[in-house]
Amino acid sequence: MKDEIDLIKIREEILLLVRPTDAEKMKLETVRQQIIADIVKIAKLQGQFEIIPISVGSAERNTWLHGNHDIDIFISYPEELTFEEFHEKSRKLLAEMAKTGDSWEDRHSEHPYIHIQKEGFEVDLVPCFRVKSGAEIKSAVDRTPFHCTFIKENIGGLEEDVLILKQFMKGIGVYGSEVRTGGFSGYLTEILTIYYGGFENVLRNAAEWKARTVIDLAKHQTLNHEHPLVVVDPTDPKRNVAAALSLTKFSTFIDRARSFLKNPNKDYFTKKEYPPLSEKKYAELMEMRGTKMVGISFKTPQEAEDTLYPQLFRFEKSMEELLVRNEFTVLNTFSWSDETESIIFIEMTETELPPLQKRVGPPVWNESNAESFCKKYKNKKETFSFSIEEDRYVAEIPRKYRTAEQLITDMIFKEAALGRHVRDSVKEGYTLMRENDIRKIQNIEFWKFMNEKLTAQIEP
Repeated sequence: MKDEIDLIKIREEILLLVRPTDAEKMKLETVRQQIIADIVKIAKLQGQFEIIPISVGSAERNTWLHGNHDIDIFISYPEELTFEEFHEKSRKLLAEMAKTGDSWEDRHSEHPYIHIQKEGFEVDLVPCFRVKSGAEIKSAVDRTPFHCTFIKENIGGLEEDVLILKQFMKGIGVYGSEVRTGGFSGYLTEILTIYYGGFENVLRNAAEWKARTVIDLAKHQTLNHEHPLVVVDPTDPKRNVAAALSLTKFSTFIDRARSFLKNPNKDYFTKKEYPPLSEKKYAELMEMRGTKMVGISFKTPQEAEDTLYPQLFRFEKSMEELLVRNEFTVLNTFSWSDETESIIFIEMTETELPPLQKRVGPPVWNESNAESFCKKYKNKKETFSFSIEEDRYVAEIPRKYRTAEQLITDMIFKEAALGRHVRDSVKEGYTLMRENDIRKIQNIEFWKFMNEKLTAQIEP
């Protein structure tokens, strides 16, 4: 009974914080209608009478949080257009729309898409094809208008539960489906709320989730997915809405849901802020950890985050695999990036290994492979020793790479998985950072990031 009273009280207090004010709603609607009017006006001047602007996103379906000034407008074109016609027309329209904002940014990779700032609002303008259903898309963004329609038709008075759930996810650090975050998208949050029937019910069920939990609201799944959580898109039976959710964020949500239900309090709804580490504190932390940190620094490619971060993560993973193959012990890898500099960090137990390396060969009865191994190492001047241990040949030889720095320098372009944009940037020049170099970084956000990476605790 007490827990129910606590939950009701917390709901009321959180809603006071996250529910948009009437003034916010009025301002957003004014700006949104102005943007739509600008799109229609410019399209007519360009003779593009076939376009239809569609307002989508959380602002359209009343699931947006107080202080969140995001507006999403999709500009739909007839699906009969070829991709060449679509790109030509949409880029021409976006070029003029860019002039209507206070500032703008081209965020397209393969798909035309710009971001403008207008009167304090962050506005995404995304062209799409006007297809018949979410299962018949021509481009990756075409199903989004169907998402918006589905939520509006099915939310059924649960909008405020979505607000509370979003804020809970923000507070525990699992909200945001961009690659950098790997968390829950707004659309996923809305589907969970509809499926389970409210904020508390989402948490109660999430506390019991197991890996590969499947949720199929429309009961129309046609493909199996190998993801931690599978939420079949109600508008597309082949798509998993939770595909971007990482195993770490999935597991964190389960843990935090379980913990909150045992001891409800408002702390879960506020993300912990990490103060920047001082140079002295960083040195003390590394001394306590007893580890060595190496950084690979290079100029940040001027690409959208969802293009950049997959390449950074692949770079991390490939460097870890390279070092482990050469017998270095890697404890952690992580990436940091701002507008000018990107750094891959590798934390190891040691950065220098002994001169000797032990190679274990095939069993003695595997004659053909044994012969090749013996030919390579037996009676060689550089071999320290050659013997048999139990059933296998063993050679003790000089280690080719004694230091992590030597290995990275020699192999970075030969074995590292460098995506196109990261490779181009690294080829222009990179710096191998040692502890003293890392300590000299002058960036407050970087030191907040490092504090979280090195001292994070699950709270409350």
